[in-house]
Amino acid sequence: MIHTYIIEQEYIDTSYLMYQSRILDFYFGKKKIGVLDIETTGLNPQYSHFILGGLLIFQEDGVRVKQYFAENLQEEKQTLTAFLDEAKKMDILITYNGKHFDIKYLKTRMAELGLSDENLFPYNFDLYLMINGHSSLRKLLPNLKQKTVENFMGLWSSRKDEISGAESVELYKRYLSTKDSDLRDLILLHNRDDILQLSQLLPVLKKVDIHKGFFSLGFPVESLSISKITMEAKELKIWGHQRYPISYSSYGLDDSPCFLDFDRYSKDFYIGLPIIRRSVLGIVDTKSFEKDFSSLSKYETFENGFLVLQQGDHIHYIEINHFVKLLLERVLEVINR
Repeated sequence: MIHTYIIEQEYIDTSYLMYQSRILDFYFGKKKIGVLDIETTGLNPQYSHFILGGLLIFQEDGVRVKQYFAENLQEEKQTLTAFLDEAKKMDILITYNGKHFDIKYLKTRMAELGLSDENLFPYNFDLYLMINGHSSLRKLLPNLKQKTVENFMGLWSSRKDEISGAESVELYKRYLSTKDSDLRDLILLHNRDDILQLSQLLPVLKKVDIHKGFFSLGFPVESLSISKITMEAKELKIWGHQRYPISYSSYGLDDSPCFLDFDRYSKDFYIGLPIIRRSVLGIVDTKSFEKDFSSLSKYETFENGFLVLQQGDHIHYIEINHFVKLLLERVLEVINR
């Protein structure tokens, strides 16, 4: 008989509340945020199996943790489907190296099992990539494994799990033959502690050049996920993914010669915006758009509708990110009307 073992637990505890930060609120707003971690029988999704998915969901008074466990390998597809049905309800998924493992593994494994990923994955905030690329912690710590960063942040006493990912795989192999519930509980504890601890790691962002990080790694804007922003000689370029893909192309936006390319089949989008070059300055004219950009007036680099994005070698990351956020909101208004 095939069924999915699902366990759900609530933690009504202020220590598990979502980390509050005005900067993080700017990028994430009031979106539904979850923390995701998976367990598999190996690293290669073509030859290994998904065995457990854990999802932590932030609530007003604490967190809810849902875990989906495949009690045998025949349950993998059903368990994965149930797990993803829950994960896709989120607007943002926080992971630790999820871009290169968890999310990548899930997408490949879905293809192997004949599951569609259309309209599925929300924006992935990969805390590992933010720390690794945009903080000095990699120079201070022996490595950037999650448990190492937990210890640095003083969270060692919160973790009850004492096994590694490799040991979890071995325990699962034994569980398949013995059906010993104690083995299953150890695997579940390992996964549960990973997401609970990761949910408490967000204050490490105080050690991060967060605006530069979001410029490099992207951030969500409504149903769009930016993957990369670059400043070229005479153009600001924006790449990203659509959660609800459509096809749309245009060689202009309002009064700006802004190039838009949205592809429903690849689920990608690209925006190319010409910028004004004056000596060492890179400038954008916000008056070209039928959009209120007055919220940029808090920056010294904004005057009379013109925003300075770059000065010499110095890139104004926060100003660019804020402008791009407003620009994409305008793009969505146009293509969805």
